Amino acid sequence: MDDPRVAEVESIAAVALEGMLTRPPDPIALVFLLRQFAATDRETIRERLGEALTDALARHTGDVAPAQRAAWLLLFREAAALSSDERLAAAAVGLSDSLRRDWRSRASVADAMFAVDACLRAADVDGDRAGALIAAAVDELERIVAESYEPGEGIGDYADHVRAAAALMTAYDVTGRLPYAMLAEELMQASARVSAGRDFAMECEAARVLCRLAAVHDDDGYRAAAVIAPNANYRADASQMLAALSPRMRAEDAPIYGLALSELLALTVESPDTYGH
Repeated sequence: MDDPRVAEVESIAAVALEGMLTRPPDPIALVFLLRQFAATDRETIRERLGEALTDALARHTGDVAPAQRAAWLLLFREAAALSSDERLAAAAVGLSDSLRRDWRSRASVADAMFAVDACLRAADVDGDRAGALIAAAVDELERIVAESYEPGEGIGDYADHVRAAAALMTAYDVTGRLPYAMLAEELMQASARVSAGRDFAMECEAARVLCRLAAVHDDDGYRAAAVIAPNANYRADASQMLAALSPRMRAEDAPIYGLALSELLALTVESPDTYGH
């Protein structure tokens, strides 16, 4: 039987695509749409996305908070992988440099970790300096953890837990260092006990982290090497979280929800349940 969630994602994408005609470019919405329509051969959609990216390139500069710059960076990194437009890569490199200059600022743990996460993800855009940026981002991640994390106490509010876990998962992806993924798992387990800082968008971000944890739990080598939470079922946790969020979704929340749901569906297709999940 067809999964109704596939139709839900397609409906969200159609609405978001139409919304680009009347609203300023939103980096999360554009990442979602780029992923949904990356393989399209429809000229109208390609032109609309191209126009939105051109608009984004014009709007992303100026006095923008670190978290918003991180969101733009993730967009331009995604777009640069799909386009030969050199302006996208240049914008990504400029944003990485800007975020790096702001490290050690008074940003919240959530915003600081979001910036580190974005820089780690986008390091490959600037091939000559990728290694240096990864090393610097990992150093900053470890500094934030050392200053903010208390074993058994977590790392702050819900947003702090979720974005710290996301950055740690990216650090694990980039470096292969097992303790990063294990701490991400610990933080997501702890986040279930935290209510402050919890909102719709952040719960969607949490579902995305749970999908990433489910993916590493599907890896035999990871499960053999890591100390993992007993009876963890992150795929089911993400599915239940998004099912509970669906009735609460507003138009402005739809892209981040659609992004999380599409990642859950991709995980289900790529890594079907093979060991009791």
